[in-house]
Amino acid sequence: MEHLYDYGILNTQADPRFGARRYGRFGNLAKNGCGMIALYNVERAAHAETRFDRYYAARKTIKTNLFGLLGTRPSTVRKTLEAKGFSVESMRPKQAMSDQPFDAVIVLYWYWFGAHYVAGIRNPDGTYTFYNQFVTPSAMRLSAFLRYLQKKKRHLVRVWGIRNPETENTRQC
Repeated sequence: MEHLYDYGILNTQADPRFGARRYGRFGNLAKNGCGMIALYNVERAAHAETRFDRYYAARKTIKTNLFGLLGTRPSTVRKTLEAKGFSVESMRPKQAMSDQPFDAVIVLYWYWFGAHYVAGIRNPDGTYTFYNQFVTPSAMRLSAFLRYLQKKKRHLVRVWGIRNPETENTRQC
């Protein structure tokens, strides 16, 4: 019988329970796994039964750049989520400032020595809790998070607005 621990939504890719695990041929999660962690967090928020160990085992479908040394390939974000029934809208920086209501967002930005993916999970008050960016998860509007990145000299590449897969209950309403 398979025993899977429930790590919940993850706030760091460097977690000692799994950070040393391989990601791509030459990378590992602690150094290059932010994209996979963001994708996992979005799916985990939508489906409480999603477990990280099983998600990690299926990671071969998540394409990486330079065999994992440069992390997750941006084109993979939409493909991975849509294959699991999510609706994904790709936004350029100015579009993302509009604070459209999504169930989750993934933000990709670059800075002078790399790039980073961050997942934001929507709260009932319209803010998003952002994971794998701050020491503790932080809630704010998407536009506030994007202004924070600008202030920190982070350069926005893309924002994906994500809607959870429809269930039988949501279709009937």
